[in-house]
Amino acid sequence: MPRTSRWTGDPVWIADVLRAEGVDLVEYPGWRGRGHGDFEDIRGVMVHHTGSDYATAASIANGRPDLDGPLSQLHIARDGTVTVVAAGVAWHAGVGMYPWLPTNMGNWHLIGIECANSGTSISAPHRRSWPDAQYLALVRCCAALNRRLGQTSSRTIGHKEYAGRAQGKWDPGAIDMDTLRADIEARIGTITDTAPTPRPPVPVGGYADVLMFRGVEGPQVAELQRRLKYAYASYAGDLVVDGVYGPQTEAAVREFQRRTAGLKVDGIVGPATAAALRLTIVTPAALPDSRAV
Repeated sequence: MPRTSRWTGDPVWIADVLRAEGVDLVEYPGWRGRGHGDFEDIRGVMVHHTGSDYATAASIANGRPDLDGPLSQLHIARDGTVTVVAAGVAWHAGVGMYPWLPTNMGNWHLIGIECANSGTSISAPHRRSWPDAQYLALVRCCAALNRRLGQTSSRTIGHKEYAGRAQGKWDPGAIDMDTLRADIEARIGTITDTAPTPRPPVPVGGYADVLMFRGVEGPQVAELQRRLKYAYASYAGDLVVDGVYGPQTEAAVREFQRRTAGLKVDGIVGPATAAALRLTIVTPAALPDSRAV
């Protein structure tokens, strides 16, 4: 049944909902316990292509040398087989923004779908090199998820719509998102009482592209650690400036957030926390990319 409030927590119901929609479903071993922590609330679905026609569900579940999996919640093969690989947060969205999402927080609010497809090219017409079985499976998955969440197809977005400006992403290539949303809406049917559309805060100036969390490494993390260590020595004075966002850095960030009015205590440095810290921006190379594309 459609929900009339936002879903909070992990979507452990994914397999049941997709199977009821008639997709050819495979459950990857351990998917219910796989993820980088728990969702905050689920506001929609994000669609990607993997960049290769042959990318496997295992590659999405297990990740790659520079990034631990899962890299999305679902994988769709070219023959239309859908594999659910994770119920928890996946690294698929990265830096970006969309009207009903907190800036840079897509991973914690969107179910990601990776389609094994090269994307063809940025300018390719709709569905060029997308087999019918794969495209129709994508429509069914998005419709089933949006319907379960009490959402219309407007809550399905492409990675390019969220991260195109920040990262230059163009996936899913050869997919016109308005056409895809129309096909999804036709399958969803009527939802009489949709979940409310969230209204996130406006991005904070020059900090709009900041996103750091546990596992991220680089000079921007070192600058964060330096700022915490020397400006907030009472609780972060022992922090090691090593450029690795580990548990001590996360704990210091949480403490800063607890002591600062208006910040969410989640251990994640996004635009609002960075602005409150008056963090010096070092280089875009320090920011995590969207991954898995």
